[in-house]
Amino acid sequence: MRSILASFPTEKLILHKPSGDTYEVEGLVESSGIQSEDINVPIEPNDYFERKLPNGIIEYYKVIDPGFHKGMQGIPDHYQTKVQRISDPIVYETKYDNKLPRMIFISHSSKDKAFTKAFVDLLFDIGLNEDDIVCSSYPGLGVPLRASVYEWLVEKFQECDLHVFYFLSHNYYKSAASLNEMGAAWAMKQKWDGILLPGFSFSEIAGCIDPSQIGIKLDGDIDELKHRLGELKDDIVEEFGLRSISATRWEKIRNEFIDKVQRIVLTEECPQDAEYTSNSVVKRTSITVYACVMLMYAADGDGTIIVLPTLGDTSYQVGEYNMERSQEPRELAIWDDAVSQLTANGYIKRIGKRDRIYQVTAEGYNVADAFREQNNLDPSKKPAEILSEFGE
Repeated sequence: MRSILASFPTEKLILHKPSGDTYEVEGLVESSGIQSEDINVPIEPNDYFERKLPNGIIEYYKVIDPGFHKGMQGIPDHYQTKVQRISDPIVYETKYDNKLPRMIFISHSSKDKAFTKAFVDLLFDIGLNEDDIVCSSYPGLGVPLRASVYEWLVEKFQECDLHVFYFLSHNYYKSAASLNEMGAAWAMKQKWDGILLPGFSFSEIAGCIDPSQIGIKLDGDIDELKHRLGELKDDIVEEFGLRSISATRWEKIRNEFIDKVQRIVLTEECPQDAEYTSNSVVKRTSITVYACVMLMYAADGDGTIIVLPTLGDTSYQVGEYNMERSQEPRELAIWDDAVSQLTANGYIKRIGKRDRIYQVTAEGYNVADAFREQNNLDPSKKPAEILSEFGE
């Protein structure tokens, strides 16, 4: 289609939106309004255009009617926007105006400081600065010298709009200080997110926080982890009014964080649960009874585990059985965590590109056989019956 503005003196304009986003628009400014063929730009009422004249003077035009016109007979889609000249740019009120200053508080065990340091570095890369974060194990971000820890925390809870991140682990639940922080944040009804450290499962979440709230599991399925980290980034950017990050730069930041976590796991001994191994010796690692039962049924069948979301429900199919006993959030979290544990330990591997389909590995078959033999289990029974033998 031919351009209707090709022979007119168009100029570069800046479109401002209430969200803070800006767009460069090629347009023709007339007394009746502004015409533009940049139809991919979302022009809406209450936006305003900024126009810089050759002499340096800046004019502002408030959008009254976007005036989108569908093209026809060789004329392309275009805007004929009705505007009103205004003397000053519009100052938009954000949803955070007149509220308490925002701050992130990282509640964690000092024994897990390597993970929290990697997370703070991630927050810095997203765009936060030292004044936005409280993390006692990160130099310069903790409680001031000679201050009473709990009095200082209570003051922050009262004076700031805190976003609390709980770094949940076995170390965390053994720390009285961490549990006190959890109780104080819960009592003040602060916004929170759970970060589950490697070796800690959703089914182990306890205390006053809601275990059904979706968290980020650092040793979970890699695609799920990347998705959750992207959600976290978007949330923080919106919450703190930060500049958006390009997809390419975010991918680099996110992958560097994941690499740091994986290196920490390799160099530190993480708290762990019981595992059944091929030599029937019980070791300490990060696999629960639920994961063992799921692996046993997969090994006894065709070796596949299929995680199938349908119409708001999720099914964990292993052979002829669905492992989940209900669609309650806690129950689904248990089985999703089991899949994550089996994947992280190399007992199953993902083979489906779009669908979540997993195949038992050679090591997985050995662990499944040892688990069945050591406990004298009969896989012809239903999974619920096997779990009941373990008191689950």
